[in-house]
Amino acid sequence: MNQTGDPAESRPSGPAERIVYLQVPMAMSSASLIAATATTLDRPLDPAWYLAAFLGTWCVYLRDSAASCDAEDRVSQPGRAALFRSSAFLRTVLPVVVAGAGLATLVWIRPTGWTTALLLGVGFLGLLHAVSVGGRTTSASEDHPPLRSRLAILKSPLVSIAWAAAAVSLPILEGRVPADSSHRWMDAVMLGLPLVAILLADSLLLDLRDREADARFQLRTIAVRLRPGTVHGIVGGLLVVAAAGIALDRITGDPAIPWLRFGIPVVLGLAAAWVAWPILRRHEAALAMSVMSWRFLAALVCCVSP
Repeated sequence: MNQTGDPAESRPSGPAERIVYLQVPMAMSSASLIAATATTLDRPLDPAWYLAAFLGTWCVYLRDSAASCDAEDRVSQPGRAALFRSSAFLRTVLPVVVAGAGLATLVWIRPTGWTTALLLGVGFLGLLHAVSVGGRTTSASEDHPPLRSRLAILKSPLVSIAWAAAAVSLPILEGRVPADSSHRWMDAVMLGLPLVAILLADSLLLDLRDREADARFQLRTIAVRLRPGTVHGIVGGLLVVAAAGIALDRITGDPAIPWLRFGIPVVLGLAAAWVAWPILRRHEAALAMSVMSWRFLAALVCCVSP
C-alpha cells in the first residue's frame, strides 16, 4: 500500500501536540460537557463522576487510536499515528490500565442499576466502531470485509447519540437533587435533542478531515459518501437546528433552567471551528482542539457564570 501519510510521521511534535494525540483533551472534554449539562439541569454530580467520565472516554479513544495507527490515521492524522506506532505501551498497556482505573472508580462510586445499564450501552456504542473495523491494514484495492463498510456510515450518529445520552442522563440518574428542584427527564430530553445535532455536526467535521483516508480503507462514512461541500452544508444546517432547538427550549421549557447559557457557547463554539475549517484543516492538533473546544467553553460559561 502507498503510505502517503508516512513522510509526515518524521516531523517531530511538541509536548502540547503529543498531549492532544494521546487523546487527553478529548477525555477532559467529556467531563467538561457533563459538568455543563449537570449545572444547566441543576443536578450537580459528585467529583468522582467526572473522573469516571474522563477515564471511560480516554479508554475508548485510546482503543480507537491504537486500532487506526497502522491504517487510516497514517494518512489523515500522521502525527497521532506516529506516536502510537512508536510505542507498544500506548497501543496495548495504557488502554488496559485506564480501563482498570475507570472500573475501579465505578466500583467506588457504586452506580445504580439504571446508570450501569446506561454506561454499558454508551460504552458499547463507543467501542462498536473501533472493534468492528479494528486491524484495518488493507486499502480499498485489496479484499476488505463489506461489514466494515456498512458499519462505518453509522459511526457519526452512534458517537453523537452515545455522547448526548451520557451527558444528559448522568445528571438525572446520579445528580444531587435540590429541595426546590422539579427537573426531570423531560428537561434532559429537551436539552439532549439539540445536543445530538451539535455532536453530529462535530463528528461530521472530523469525518471530513478523515475523508480521503477512510475512502482508501473502504470505511464509507457519511463524509465519504457525500461531497465535501454537502457535508459542510449539513454541518451548517445542524448548527441552525441546534440553535433553533435551544431557542425553543428557552420559550417552552422550564424557565428556571438557563437554556441560553448552555446553548450559546455550544453553538457559537462549534460554529467558530466550522468557519475556521479552511485554515485549521492542515494543522492536525489545532483542528482537533478547535472542534472540541465548544465543550470546554460550555463548561466555563455554565459553571463559572453566576
